[in-house]
Amino acid sequence: MVKTGLHKLIYIGLLAVLAASATISLGQTSDPNVPIKNLNFQAADIRSVIRFLADYGRVNVVVAPAVEGNVTIAITDVTWKQALEIIGKTYDLAVVFEEGSYIRILPAADYRKEVTEEKKALNEQENLVGLDTRVINISNSQAANVVDAVKSLLTQRGKVQADNGTNSIILQEVPNNIDRVVKFITQLDRPPRQIRISAQLLEVSSTSLTELGVDWTVNGATGGDVIDPVSGATVRETEHTTSQMLDEGRMTDRAGTFTITTIQSGWDLEARISALVSKGKGKIIAHPEITTVDNFEAKIQAGQKVPIKQFDESGNTVIKLEEVGTLLKVTQHITSENRILMKLTPERSTYEYDANGVIINTNNALTNVVVENGQTAVIGGLTTQDEVESKVGIPVLMDIPVIGNLFSYTRKKIENRDLVIFVTPTIVDNLASTGTGTTAP
Repeated sequence: MVKTGLHKLIYIGLLAVLAASATISLGQTSDPNVPIKNLNFQAADIRSVIRFLADYGRVNVVVAPAVEGNVTIAITDVTWKQALEIIGKTYDLAVVFEEGSYIRILPAADYRKEVTEEKKALNEQENLVGLDTRVINISNSQAANVVDAVKSLLTQRGKVQADNGTNSIILQEVPNNIDRVVKFITQLDRPPRQIRISAQLLEVSSTSLTELGVDWTVNGATGGDVIDPVSGATVRETEHTTSQMLDEGRMTDRAGTFTITTIQSGWDLEARISALVSKGKGKIIAHPEITTVDNFEAKIQAGQKVPIKQFDESGNTVIKLEEVGTLLKVTQHITSENRILMKLTPERSTYEYDANGVIINTNNALTNVVVENGQTAVIGGLTTQDEVESKVGIPVLMDIPVIGNLFSYTRKKIENRDLVIFVTPTIVDNLASTGTGTTAP
């Protein structure tokens, strides 16, 4: 009974000291989450202030012996927790919320030293403990591609390498970090998204090109964007044409223009192509479909291999087959909005014989275009010139042997023909329905 009475007297005396040095307005509620309206201490003992805030917040606080001094502070509308943190920052104290629902308060320098020593002890323990070894099978990507990403998560003793034969990763790491690394590898080894690319290569005379519904004459300056009034598409131009003498190794540049257009959804392109083909004004050269993995390059090629005579270092004649024709490289990426960014590299090459060898003329470009899922991008500007001969004359008489030449003549004209490439990417969500196309790579 005597001890209990003495404690009460000490506590009452403590409150009297605080009352003499502080103005505190707690509000109408005893809820510890309600902000304190007015908290004003003048040269109050810091341990007593911390004890008051702990009692108000109904939390357990352990104060280090080195914490001492007086507090002068005047703040309003703050919670007990905010007040404690403000005092800690002001008086260079570390307020540590430990697991187990208690708070430690100690000088900040002591806490930093404590953390440093804990890390040092942990590192020493890691250097002594034996390494765990795991073999993780990679199912959806190449193990060698995953290794570089994993290295940044390893400790100093950790090791990782790829086994290309089994497409697996051999991981050696300290026990307290190995599960974290394995979880990261599992997240990387997700099934990649796939894209089916449908391409149509259509050759059409330049005079019939506008029947496709795309007015290529709206092009502005090279590299600029123009709105096509017919299809409502955005048109972009890029340039690059080269002519290469393979046997002599000479190369010259000429000006050439490519036009990249996106066609709005709902545009009945198939009907327009069918109409051109049925009238004999166009010819479908190829209609390939391939399915490829996101961020990997797909290649579509239609043409022939031309034998080129070359010489090796010893002077011996060797024959090299050079690809000539139409080549389209597409590297696609699915954005977060399920749109498709395509890096398009179209190329068309032709060849002709020269006294010095074979000349291959190459017309190519590089551009990027963003389309919706299932939307079509159109590449134009791949133009060639064909010399067309036709016999004109008086019917019947022009067909008489020998003298028929007197009633007829041969007319030559140059006909421009455009190769138009339609590229339609479609996201394949169901991997089982990839169709019959070739998968790349």
